[in-house]
Amino acid sequence: MHNTSDLQEIVDEIAATLGASATLEDRSFRLLAYGAQHGDIDTVRQESILRRRATGEVRDYFERYGIARANGPVRIPADAELKVLARVCWPLRHAEVTYGYLWLLDSGTLTDDALHRVRPLVARAAAALAQEARSRQDLGRGLLALFSADPEERAAASIELPGPVAAVAVRESSERVA
Repeated sequence: MHNTSDLQEIVDEIAATLGASATLEDRSFRLLAYGAQHGDIDTVRQESILRRRATGEVRDYFERYGIARANGPVRIPADAELKVLARVCWPLRHAEVTYGYLWLLDSGTLTDDALHRVRPLVARAAAALAQEARSRQDLGRGLLALFSADPEERAAASIELPGPVAAVAVRESSERVA
């Protein structure tokens, strides 16, 4: 449900500006967008792109650096055992909530000044993920209202979705259906 074209444009612009390989993942480490490869590639980036998510072992490694709570870029050193190249993780936070992560492979060229240049793009990505989360919450509330036992709440329910929509309600029954 993510607007991947907007996120892809942002990632491509960040990668081009920094000359670094970039990926963008949601907070569950599911890949949402990635930029063209610049320089060396590690197993983590390959697997993330090919399998669309990081392994549990890799997630644990990165989370040890406090990325879920960080308010800015976090430098993560290389780890030969995990086949991880050095990288920068930039938590995508909006209103104190982490919605995802921007990952940048760092061959030593990602200075603080260089990272500062892409700060507005990072903020746009975080805002886009936050808006998507709000839209999902609004949709969930709207669906709950549509299926409410209260007829007034059902009548007032409104969900704006493109195209035709069908809703199905299933009632639990103790009778067996063959």
